[in-house]
Amino acid sequence: MSDDSTKNDDESLFISEMAGVTPLKSDNKIKIRKKPTKPLQQSATEDYNFAIDDVFSTTEIIEDCPDILSFSRSGLQHNVLKKLRQGKNPIEHTLDLHGLTVEQARAELSTFLGECETTGVRHAIIIHGKGFRSKDKPVIKPMVNRWLRTVDNVLAFHSAQPADGGGGAVYVLLKKI
Repeated sequence: MSDDSTKNDDESLFISEMAGVTPLKSDNKIKIRKKPTKPLQQSATEDYNFAIDDVFSTTEIIEDCPDILSFSRSGLQHNVLKKLRQGKNPIEHTLDLHGLTVEQARAELSTFLGECETTGVRHAIIIHGKGFRSKDKPVIKPMVNRWLRTVDNVLAFHSAQPADGGGGAVYVLLKKI
């Protein structure tokens, strides 16, 4: 038997075995969601309803802020928190607060949380920066830490993985609506 006939037999056998088979879809692509396109309701364009005005004020924070921010409401499953910490949830919406004043950051965060609620976003990332351009210590980071704790829709947040901003960003898990 010649090599050509063996090669043809193998090829024809392979083709007959593969009849009706469809290729798998490639799932190794990064899925990036653009800013939600659903129209905002009237309430989302107004200031977000924050639990405690004093805590969500724009007064400067005196206390030190930890390098790693972490918060979770009681009752969340360990696996849910682990996925959040590891950055394994798909990021559906992003807010960048770099270079903003405290007042501007507060307004942006308020609008952002309203958008997330209106559009049903569950997993978001807020980039607050590390405060390298601040005089003594970060200003926006501790404020974000305080503000997010007061919002009932925020189930948990944790500092991001290095690829997503590390100590300069937080992953946020929001309630299902």
